[in-house]
Amino acid sequence: MRASKLLVAVAALAVTHALPLPDDDAVGVVWQFENTTWIENLAVRGNGEILCTSLSAGAIFMVNPFAHTVSPNGAACRDDAKTSQEVTVHQFEAGNGVLGIAEIENDVFIVVTSQINLATSVASPGSAAAWRVDMGAWTLGDDQPVTLIANLTDVGLPDGVVALSEPGAVLVADAAKGLIWKLDTISGKYDVIIQDDIFLSSSPQIPLGVDGLHIVDDYLYFTNLGDNILCRVSIDAAGNATDQIELVATMPAPDDFALAENGTAYVVGANQLYRVSAAGKVDVLAGGVNDTTLEGATSAQFGRTREDAGVLYIGTNGGLLVPTNGRLIGGQILAINVEAFV
Repeated sequence: MRASKLLVAVAALAVTHALPLPDDDAVGVVWQFENTTWIENLAVRGNGEILCTSLSAGAIFMVNPFAHTVSPNGAACRDDAKTSQEVTVHQFEAGNGVLGIAEIENDVFIVVTSQINLATSVASPGSAAAWRVDMGAWTLGDDQPVTLIANLTDVGLPDGVVALSEPGAVLVADAAKGLIWKLDTISGKYDVIIQDDIFLSSSPQIPLGVDGLHIVDDYLYFTNLGDNILCRVSIDAAGNATDQIELVATMPAPDDFALAENGTAYVVGANQLYRVSAAGKVDVLAGGVNDTTLEGATSAQFGRTREDAGVLYIGTNGGLLVPTNGRLIGGQILAINVEAFV
């Protein structure tokens, strides 16, 4: 399963000169999974390891971006990892695709699953569920740290997940029904907390609406995949909307994204990485609609250690849904130093 070209080490991306837009050469491969492995969402642990949810494999994988990586001149950067480069954290029962993931407390994550037809993006009614994953207690081969929180039988298709400041509470995007649910991860109770037509898709080609969810400065940011928009809404600590929803920017097929502290959003979609300023200016940093560099890009998360500060990790499905020029590869974890772009 090792990628044939492991070019990306964090050190390899730490360039000091500003790069023009776009620049595919700034994108490096951290890891490539087996063919037909769809990576849907990412969460980065405090120690730098990347948790990857898989829609096709029904699993949570963990990739160590610091293990066995090389710089452009072939020199090893780090080989002192406690784990191999990629391991399976948990395998769910057959038919369960794994979607959103969010850290709710130190090294404890919430993930959502659903039985979904990858070709049609239609989920089996009543199949959604939420799980608690305690990575602090996890060891290889031990299923005990993964426990069911609740069966989300009223949720159409759970996708993005984000933790609230309220203890034990998360918001869950329902891409099928166009709703934002609030889940109490302690009691397992969940209810609709924000409802608006802007969460629905109006596209017959892409029936999925609200997708990625992230919070910064008391604003909930979200994408609508079918309607090509990035929006935000002011919320309180409990997740209630306190103002009208604002349109931030439009772009083709925005999927998930990462948010910088200054409100800049790094959004992936249509095989591209978009940088969206807080004022709504959109730049394409890498990739293109018919470009294979970011083929099937689905998600993005920033590194969390000194070694990868400023590095954006990107998950892909390898073109499993829409292959570029018939090309189909395994899902990838890519990396790009976004601080290198002006």
